[in-house]
Amino acid sequence: MAMDIVSKDVNQDAIFTSAGQAVHVAYMITGQDAPQDAPLRKMLIRMLESAPHTGSEQREWLEQLRGAPSRRVNFAGLSPLEVRAQCALIVLAVRSKLPCTEMWALQARYGHTDMEDEDGERRFAFSAERIAAIKGLSDWLAPSFPAVRPFAVDCMIGKLYANHKKMEISFRELAGNFGGNHMTYARAYEKMRGRLRELEQLALDRLEPYLREQGVVGDFF
Repeated sequence: MAMDIVSKDVNQDAIFTSAGQAVHVAYMITGQDAPQDAPLRKMLIRMLESAPHTGSEQREWLEQLRGAPSRRVNFAGLSPLEVRAQCALIVLAVRSKLPCTEMWALQARYGHTDMEDEDGERRFAFSAERIAAIKGLSDWLAPSFPAVRPFAVDCMIGKLYANHKKMEISFRELAGNFGGNHMTYARAYEKMRGRLRELEQLALDRLEPYLREQGVVGDFF
């Protein structure tokens, strides 16, 4: 009896093993000016070390760049310019291949945080792209939360996507600014977080086949 053998589609030229990994790194790299004299490895280490919050995948990439082996990322043979070009392709896919709500979810999650020094103090703020994404998501979610004022929804989504402690706002501050009990905002926040996480995953699931087709995402081991 003949036996079908299913083989793994190995792509040694792929850089990432998942759409989530690809999108995270793409926004991180395209959101910063790369030092022209820095080797790729040093540039990526610097970017990962400066990221406000890193997940398990990001920590593994950082350890790989420092010398530990990894089976999740493959920068072999690429110059800094080539890495940035691949990352630009990924960001373009987010903007052109997704419905608006899904695009906003990824831009709000992974978009750049601007930093500026004012009177000797470092200030953090969302980039214009992230602000637009948060506003789009707020307009989309607001009808589902009639007990919360629309501008408060803006602030709550900003709180959800804040990637620096200095950008966060407490539920008591929201209640003080917009009225009501702070627990109303806490409960609404949990519901918003669940819906937005589902939206982010939907966006990544939609992107994955396209990025694999482009050869950016694949199995390289």
